[in-house]
Amino acid sequence: MIPSVAKAEFNAIPINWLGLHRQYLNTGEMELIAALLRAVEAKSMLEIGCRDGRTARVLLHNVSSIRHYVGVDVPMSYVPALAHQRAEMYPHPGALVVDDARFELIIREQGSLDLTAAELPPFDAVFIDGDHSERAVEYDSRMAYAVAQRLIIWHDYFNGAVGVTNALNRLAAEKWDIRHIEGTWLAYLIRRDNSAMKMLLE
Repeated sequence: MIPSVAKAEFNAIPINWLGLHRQYLNTGEMELIAALLRAVEAKSMLEIGCRDGRTARVLLHNVSSIRHYVGVDVPMSYVPALAHQRAEMYPHPGALVVDDARFELIIREQGSLDLTAAELPPFDAVFIDGDHSERAVEYDSRMAYAVAQRLIIWHDYFNGAVGVTNALNRLAAEKWDIRHIEGTWLAYLIRRDNSAMKMLLE
């Protein structure tokens, strides 16, 4: 089981949602994601599973340090391993943020499963919220670990309908220093082996 950290330990301040929808994240989770990104002063970010670009647009507006944001997604022809994720797919990935020059979109037939770490530059932070099958989450996590310099965030830990919990528990058994944020579906890993990184908590 992954250790939990209380939400009160994070400097999660109100954010501007820009009038956009709040689907797929639980109350307070976007604020915590933004707090984590600010804590590590993330300048570059990779999001696996960017869907309509809502999260990218909100984070780019609320985390002033981000200068480059890459979203990865799939075409509508993709068949997710978990059938219910089909309903979450979006025909025009990144549509809400494509007009922001800081945003870059990568579309592959199998999404992140068609990418390797060798094809990607380093990123300060990676947010994993794509295919939630155990296989895909583990693949994305290992790729993220290879490119993330400071921070990895996962969504849907403790969501019993998907494979995230099993995948992360298995990685934690391999001594990955993953933490769960209490009362949320968020988990994160701080790259403490990066000596240039600021401490997460003040």
